[in-house]
Amino acid sequence: MFRSDIPTKISVNREKMISKHGGVGIKMNFACDIFEKLEQLSDDVKAWRDGNSTFTKEKEYYNYIFNLDIFIFELYSILEYFALDMGEILKLKKKLKNKTVEIEYFTDLHKALNLDPKIRQKVNVFERQSWFKYFHEMRNRITHRMPISLRALVYGKTIEFPFLPDDPLDPQSVSLKKLDPLTECKKWLEGVFKFIDDICVDLGRELFDTF
Repeated sequence: MFRSDIPTKISVNREKMISKHGGVGIKMNFACDIFEKLEQLSDDVKAWRDGNSTFTKEKEYYNYIFNLDIFIFELYSILEYFALDMGEILKLKKKLKNKTVEIEYFTDLHKALNLDPKIRQKVNVFERQSWFKYFHEMRNRITHRMPISLRALVYGKTIEFPFLPDDPLDPQSVSLKKLDPLTECKKWLEGVFKFIDDICVDLGRELFDTF
């Protein structure tokens, strides 16, 4: 497992990704596949108005929602798999009440007792980014079986659709920020890939070649 060459690209070399990132690379490839599907469906979920009725392509709309749900969940699972790999390779531990246990989740990384300070700082900075906070909350929404809803903005007789909710954990949230799903998904994808690459560079090729 080591650095891919694509921290800010969507098109990937599948074999190179897997060879450099191992099992995590397979998850990264899958996330790219789902993103490509969202790109294909994006134009079909735009809404239009005829009189008092608003229309969109129903089948394509639900297919888009389905793929958006999978994309968010699988993209976050890249971080979970990566943290688990790091935990096994580096023998990372955290304190839990009166005992020391192995880390299991991405959110455990900054709690690891024996994590290199440089890497801990990068993890902390990564988790504090506003896009990650939103992405993490969207993932929590899916985990807790709250359906994703794409909001519309209506101005008189005109309508703009679809947009992500401003607050992922509020079922009644408005969409005044006009967060386009495809734009946000690309931002999340690039952010996660860059984080994986940066940490792999810090840890070194020799360490991950043995896994």
